[in-house]
Amino acid sequence: MLNALKFIVVISFSLLLACCGDSDSSNTEQQQPQQLQEMLAARYYAYKTANNLPDNAGALVYTHSSKGVSIATVGFSYLVNENFHFRIASNTKTFTAAAIMLLDQQKRLDINDYVTDTIPDKTIPYLPVSYNYQIPYKSEITIKQLLAHRAGVFDLTNDPVPSSSNSIYAGEYYTEYITNTLGETDHQFTFDELIGVNAVNQLSYWAPEGGYHYSNTGYSLLAVIIERVTGQSYGQFIADNFFNPIGLNSTSAPWSANERTLPQPFMIGYSNLGAGYKETTEDNMSANVAEGNIISTASDLAKWIRTLLSGSGPLNSNQVSRMIAIPPGNEPKQYGLGIQRYSDIGYGHTGGHAGYMSLSAYNPQDDLTVVVLLPFLDFVNIEKQGNFMLGLGKEARKIAGYTEPW
Repeated sequence: MLNALKFIVVISFSLLLACCGDSDSSNTEQQQPQQLQEMLAARYYAYKTANNLPDNAGALVYTHSSKGVSIATVGFSYLVNENFHFRIASNTKTFTAAAIMLLDQQKRLDINDYVTDTIPDKTIPYLPVSYNYQIPYKSEITIKQLLAHRAGVFDLTNDPVPSSSNSIYAGEYYTEYITNTLGETDHQFTFDELIGVNAVNQLSYWAPEGGYHYSNTGYSLLAVIIERVTGQSYGQFIADNFFNPIGLNSTSAPWSANERTLPQPFMIGYSNLGAGYKETTEDNMSANVAEGNIISTASDLAKWIRTLLSGSGPLNSNQVSRMIAIPPGNEPKQYGLGIQRYSDIGYGHTGGHAGYMSLSAYNPQDDLTVVVLLPFLDFVNIEKQGNFMLGLGKEARKIAGYTEPW
């Protein structure tokens, strides 16, 4: 079940200190790192005891506001700080969505276009006409619907292929079939291959606007659009437009099946599939490009979400407003265009991948950034772990001095 479940969208934490900002901070502000550390320690150890976490699992909380920066870590058998690498999983979608919105801002595409429309100033459509891209309702899907998870695109990494399919992998998760059943752990997954499974089996949840359904494969389609519009690979485009200009020097987007390791220093990741926790730090991320493949650090991730959503980065404030607006029908999930709203925390995203669960959020009301990282993933109790992470985010906001409802 590991490969089948490792991309579920949820939420991610590390032992040592924290510091805050200005030398003229008030006593209350100076106490914040200690308060954050105490809160994290109390909550983490209670959760660890109740859920049999491994000794080397831990948690990290990072906040950044006009009052300064605070960092708290707990539970590690090795020294950890905000510059340790981890897999940000579905936080990757904020980069993909921002890339689409940047191209829209530059008039190189229009998010209201259908994916079968011709790319501006080109003679090719947004998606190929080849057999692998003949997915259900293709001519009715808009780019915006893909961003908002309202296109009905079947999520190949989170759902098994229906047993009614005539394919040899019917009833199985496709990526798990390739890596586990066939034993091809170094298999190089491609967009054509993954989307082709949906096309061959004519998989979908419903017609566009039939409802909200989270879809990693929908974001694979967005990556194809980015590559066809720009003529660059997905990884090169986000590096040129986000990583490099913003100074995200510890952030990367591995795409090769052979790029299994994390850059040094990194947090060791653990996963529980029902038989206890095992280390799951290394992985083949080629099936998750654009929807969950990025590696970063708490410091870089905080810088990214703050730069993006404050409107101080490549996207102007109008595009940011469009990203955080909740489309009709998405109100229960509070999901906009690659950005979700978390009550009493901020706007951002969460991510869950084998070994790691994380949250990144920015609150414009407070000018506060919160990153929570848990270098473990409990597939058996994933919702419980997600709620634990969100609770840490809410408490971190309070400790930072922001208590107004949001």
